Amino acid sequence: MLGICLAWPLAAQAQQPETAAPAVRLAVQLAGVDTLPPAPVKEARRTLSQARQRFTRGLASGQLLYVTATLLNDAASRVPQLVQVQSWQDGRVMGRLVGSNLPDGNNKEEFDEAEIVDWMILHPNGTEEGNHVGKFLDLEDRLGSLTGPR
Repeated sequence: MLGICLAWPLAAQAQQPETAAPAVRLAVQLAGVDTLPPAPVKEARRTLSQARQRFTRGLASGQLLYVTATLLNDAASRVPQLVQVQSWQDGRVMGRLVGSNLPDGNNKEEFDEAEIVDWMILHPNGTEEGNHVGKFLDLEDRLGSLTGPR
């Protein structure tokens, strides 16, 4: 996994230094995925209302909420994007794209809650809740490395 983080463009890291390492790692993982695995997406959607309620009530100091949403890219294709949530009201989510090369003023996204396929609450100590898709992708990578050539 360290190799993936090192491959992340330095310019993107310099633009958004406040983005925590687990979020950057997840954004890199999502950029390399064509299709999201259905089982973790189903679990994430099942538990999404709990994450929404916690966010709207107010997360503890230092906690951040990230969601993975299928959003349109420049080629008008739906791709998974990681968004740090800034507001969530009446079924609409607004936040900052993580891992985009856009300047801070142009990296805002607003979308319907229905576009969310996963969520992650990141604690100040680096632990996380949720991130069903990311944890699945991590496990898939580890298993793939075990079955590789010896």
